[in-house]
Amino acid sequence: MREADREYVFTCISRLCQTLISECEVLCEFIDEEGDVDHITRHIASLEDDADNIKHDLQFYYQENKLYKDQDCMIIFEIISSIEDCTDKIYDIAKTFIRLNIPEVKDNIVSSFMSAGTGAVRMAELMNTIRRLNKVDTPVRDIIELDHFSVEYNRIYEINMKKLYVDGTDPLEVMRWTAVYDAFKKLFEGYEAVAEACGKYCLVTE
Repeated sequence: MREADREYVFTCISRLCQTLISECEVLCEFIDEEGDVDHITRHIASLEDDADNIKHDLQFYYQENKLYKDQDCMIIFEIISSIEDCTDKIYDIAKTFIRLNIPEVKDNIVSSFMSAGTGAVRMAELMNTIRRLNKVDTPVRDIIELDHFSVEYNRIYEINMKKLYVDGTDPLEVMRWTAVYDAFKKLFEGYEAVAEACGKYCLVTE
């Protein structure tokens, strides 16, 4: 990959990560009982559109500059697609609250809202490290840390799901919160997919 191509692509990746961070910040407004859920969801939808446009711009750039012929470039595009998929998952969480008319956030899921934002920031930091990647200092610890968000959420997921199905008496409530827990699970699996793609790229470039 030419240096000019690399700069353009990683600048777009940085914008994509910042969009994900912004989505997570807006998503946390659901925690505030005074928050307007419709307004919050529309805001996230607008940010998700921005993420789509960034990916589309990169697709055109890859096509015009024949980057699809380069193995490193294709792994980077896998990273791009994985990050953009995470922005979709944030929107899916917001839509779940709207679709199922969930009035407020349970205390046991508040930490997951916060972890989504923390993970997005860690992802942005990891991408900045990969942008400066050399053959000596590979960001293995950073990749493992991003991957760990999925591991930690799976632990919380099992606890929350067991409690929901053991203590839940309202079938509608069980259905609602199963959908929420599952939506967050898919988000953190998305973080794991980004970490795996980054690991693949680091192995190829060594």
